[in-house]
Amino acid sequence: LVKWLTGLAVLAVAALAAWLYIAPPELIRVGSGYTAKIVCSNVFIAGRDADQVLAVDVQAPGHPLLRLMRVSVDKEQGTVSAGLFGVFGNSVAVVRDGLGCASVPDGDIARAKAVAGPALTPAPPLDALWPEGDRVDASQNPEIAKILDDPAMTGAGMRAVVVVKNGRIVAERYGAGFTEKTPLLGWSMTKTVNAAIVGTVVKDGKMVMTNQGLFG
Repeated sequence: LVKWLTGLAVLAVAALAAWLYIAPPELIRVGSGYTAKIVCSNVFIAGRDADQVLAVDVQAPGHPLLRLMRVSVDKEQGTVSAGLFGVFGNSVAVVRDGLGCASVPDGDIARAKAVAGPALTPAPPLDALWPEGDRVDASQNPEIAKILDDPAMTGAGMRAVVVVKNGRIVAERYGAGFTEKTPLLGWSMTKTVNAAIVGTVVKDGKMVMTNQGLFG
């Protein structure tokens, strides 16, 4: 009986593994795609460590399933693969020149990399106040410094806090491992910025909301 039950258990595990490998549930594919994209952006764009990004950015704040995700980084190809235990439901993300990282649901990395943005040449630093240049005239107000130096105000895991008043940076603080040069994912802030840009373009008469195929 024991041998029979053991054999049945082994067969069940093998069947489960085969199912997860051949036809993984959509939740696993979504989780692996999310993991690959986040790690890709932070490794190739922000220059961060893949294991740290996986632990802090993906697994710590996310769905419990994400804690089972493992990643593989290919710096020569500019890709990140992720999957449940690194085996099941694998997804891949790729970095593209001038466009950042993107998920590749169909796995066609060559086609994804063929899409590239214009070559970007970093502008030389200007000795002018931000945003025209890189110089910052920090406020000497001790109350601002007190707030930014208070972890209870900036929050756990703070990456960057920048205070802008009248179009100028008056104060800034950065978390460990981050500087004013570190690119950060915009998350939902990106929607607000894009909405402001679109609104400005519409106001200037350069686009109308009834336009079709703007990006086609």
